[in-house]
Amino acid sequence: MSQISALWSLEGMLVDKNRDGVVDGISLFIDLPEGLMPEGLIDFCARAGFETTALSFTFFEEVGQKVTMSFEYSEETTTATFLDGKLLLTYKNEQELSSLLRELAFGEFDLTDKKNEHFYTDVESISDIWSFSGFGQHTEASPTRTLSLQITVEEQMMTTLLLKELCHFAARTALHSTEIQHALTGQDGAHIQFTVASGEQSVLTLEEKNRIRLAGTKTDVPNALRTLAESNHWSEGGAFGHWEQHVIDDKPQSPLLIEESWSDEGEIERVIRAMQSLTNLEHADVEVYLSEPREIREQLAAQLKSDYPAMNSIRVRSSFKTGFHWIQEELISELTEDIRELVIEVQKEERAQALELPIRWIQEIYPIDRYIEEITAIRADDVTFTLNSELEGTYAVYGMLQNNVKKLLGKLQVPVSKMNYVDGEHVVYPSTSAVRIIRHGEVIEEQIIETDRAQFYRYYTEEILPKLRKSVELYNEGQGHVRPLFDRIELDVWMSEEEQKLPVDEERISSLEALHEDLYFNTLDYFAQMGIEVEGKPFNAPGGVHPYMHVRIGEKPEARIRIYQWDDKHTVDVTTSSVTFTADGAFDQASMNVDNKVICKRIERFNFPTKHIHEEVNMWLKEQKSYMVVYPAHSYNGHAIPVIECYEPTGEVFESTLKMTLMKKTIFIEAGHHANEISSIPAILELVDNLDLQFKDLYKEMNVVVIPLANPDGYELVKELMYEHPEWKHHAARYNAVGLEFAHIRFQKTMFGEANVYPEIMRKWAPDIIVDDHGIPAHEWVQPFAGYNSPPRFPVSYFLPSAKIYGIGRTSPEVNHLLHQRNLDKIVSNVSGFIKDTKIAMENDYWQQRFIKYGNQWLPEIFPIEEAEGIHFYTETTVTPTYKSVGIMRYPEWVAADIISEAADEIVNGEALLDCINAHKVFDLAIIDTLFQAQVQIERAGLRMSRQRPIQL
Repeated sequence: MSQISALWSLEGMLVDKNRDGVVDGISLFIDLPEGLMPEGLIDFCARAGFETTALSFTFFEEVGQKVTMSFEYSEETTTATFLDGKLLLTYKNEQELSSLLRELAFGEFDLTDKKNEHFYTDVESISDIWSFSGFGQHTEASPTRTLSLQITVEEQMMTTLLLKELCHFAARTALHSTEIQHALTGQDGAHIQFTVASGEQSVLTLEEKNRIRLAGTKTDVPNALRTLAESNHWSEGGAFGHWEQHVIDDKPQSPLLIEESWSDEGEIERVIRAMQSLTNLEHADVEVYLSEPREIREQLAAQLKSDYPAMNSIRVRSSFKTGFHWIQEELISELTEDIRELVIEVQKEERAQALELPIRWIQEIYPIDRYIEEITAIRADDVTFTLNSELEGTYAVYGMLQNNVKKLLGKLQVPVSKMNYVDGEHVVYPSTSAVRIIRHGEVIEEQIIETDRAQFYRYYTEEILPKLRKSVELYNEGQGHVRPLFDRIELDVWMSEEEQKLPVDEERISSLEALHEDLYFNTLDYFAQMGIEVEGKPFNAPGGVHPYMHVRIGEKPEARIRIYQWDDKHTVDVTTSSVTFTADGAFDQASMNVDNKVICKRIERFNFPTKHIHEEVNMWLKEQKSYMVVYPAHSYNGHAIPVIECYEPTGEVFESTLKMTLMKKTIFIEAGHHANEISSIPAILELVDNLDLQFKDLYKEMNVVVIPLANPDGYELVKELMYEHPEWKHHAARYNAVGLEFAHIRFQKTMFGEANVYPEIMRKWAPDIIVDDHGIPAHEWVQPFAGYNSPPRFPVSYFLPSAKIYGIGRTSPEVNHLLHQRNLDKIVSNVSGFIKDTKIAMENDYWQQRFIKYGNQWLPEIFPIEEAEGIHFYTETTVTPTYKSVGIMRYPEWVAADIISEAADEIVNGEALLDCINAHKVFDLAIIDTLFQAQVQIERAGLRMSRQRPIQL
């Protein structure tokens, strides 16, 4: 290595302050005499910024640097010598000195290489100069970034002070780049032009795309440029670009579109009226089916027995989960000590056009085997089911006696009603209330009586939804897809229904929770069908649906519906055309074009929020001191969304995260995307608190980037819903404030800031591995008005948990598919190894057996299992998302793996929550460990740095 070449090494002015093997600073003092203004020094400082991952503006401050650059006039020669930390530049004139400095910066490289593909960022708004990801902005992400910048100064404007600030600016732009395409001065044709010119006031103007002009007086412009070069993006607590946020976040209140009330006499009154109409009750056996809690049903039975003493008998059974209640309330008492096994024969559901699965009546008695085990001496494994197409009735329960005699314990025919599904194509057969007259074991008369839930559901779907559809028929392009048709539906429903916590896992019986799920998901299906009818594709983002269910025992049902209008005019397109500075260089005002109107805003820094909506995130943010926390976006409802960046600190003022990813592996973990999936948030906070204890020198090898709560608006709703029902699934809160799955609109211009965080992280960090921590229901998912199963919109069933935690691995179908598959196999193997012989593996095995017994053995395609040791890990496309906003689908050229975890956490508390938290942590630790063990090799080709992507795990 020549003495001059040694400048660009650790033997010269490059430093590795934190001793992680990566250059993270420049130790150079430039002793620039006043009046000397070689513009080539801008190029030299750009090279300095390019060589490091971090930087402070100390070039012109003597603070004990390793290398000192000094200048000496010579009448004879222009040359450079480097010895013992002293770089001496002798020069005949400024032009030759500039050329020498450019030679020192770039002379050993061919800057005319046209073979490589270049990734340029753009400046389409002044706020793009320092974006969240560095210099310039781009819709797409890339692990490479090419600096193609030309800096031009009007001759009369150049001063030594201005030159220093231009050096700072150039160094910082190069810091964020992995390639420099050409010198920044003395050349034409760069992608971005930056010009310093004379003017009356210091103004930074975007004359056109990628054409930036800083004008002002000779004395004031250096001050303005210093402010520009040293300013931080608003996400870091700075001022730059924050002025646009004030405009974007300023949204109007949604006006009320529809308000209706509903009430009904109640099904008890309908039952009583039906009984009054009967004339043949003498010596009859009467069965009443009623959707009420047991105590109300028992009261009604006593009342009817008193009112109709001529009856032989009367039973008032539940019309919700009728089969389960029948066994629970009537047959368990028949399970004498000589019964060692139970065989439950179940009618196979085969009605035409029905949404119900063939095992619909097995689903209804879930989890009867475990309930029996808790109440009696019969083990759950000794309770078996058979499907029978020829069975008379719905159920026949047999006890196997000690002497292998099969004893009939009871038979039941569950009454059902019939209604059309909201898609207009299918039919559903929910169990219903009814009155039956039975003589000599034969039903001689039956009156079907709709439940309160069915009465309201019909009113909502047959009157309210068509009325709403008519009111949103005139919509703009994109509504129903990337923006909603209406803002939200708020449903308040008061009913007397059953809430029963079972002594089995997290199971519960809740007919109102079932109605909550039907109202939410079936509304989505209604508008999906509307989209198919009017556009040929479903409306998957119609608006928010917020069902608030209120249990009111013994009272008549009523409801209130409020629907709020979506104002499609408030989507704004903001670009900043100019920024003015005060005489001393401070930011003054920004001038923006907002929907063809000019708006001026005073420039202020962004103050980090003092309180986060999530209590645990709030506490963590207040107490942690180790990591960088940034706020790249606000949610639609105005919540600032934090991102935690974990890496080896450099101690420098400016850092290039893209270079950090170039030099080290990076993993990106998203938590809390669906807000009702609650365990990933505390899990990721605990994980980052202890990562450096789990791995020796972790951050010397890799970076970890985390979104602790991706969906604060959804969490705001789930908090409201949990106040009254802390153990329901609350799927209505899984999406954002207006019911939009914001993952589908990433990498698009949108007013939903929560959709922008993921793309911003991809642009800033270009991670190797992406992990998206999710959840599934922790207890039975019941939708009586959608075929009893989980929603028909899902290709597989989520009727019951399939695991404590399972994984989903996504691979690109074409680009790098084999490499992605090998990486996925490595991750699956490592996750299995971390889980093996743990409580998680035991719980996974338990739930796998439950999943097989109630689903997989009957319908393996709807209840699929892809098994790895100790864990299910799905890779089939029926389970795996393939839309283009998924990282590995969008960037298969450089993303190495993209993984989802699913823990059974919708919604759990206590020990069950702790188990889900631990499961998420172990899952994520295994993936971090996989990346930690992988090797990277940096490649250098001139002024282009890269490494092999995707990384091979």
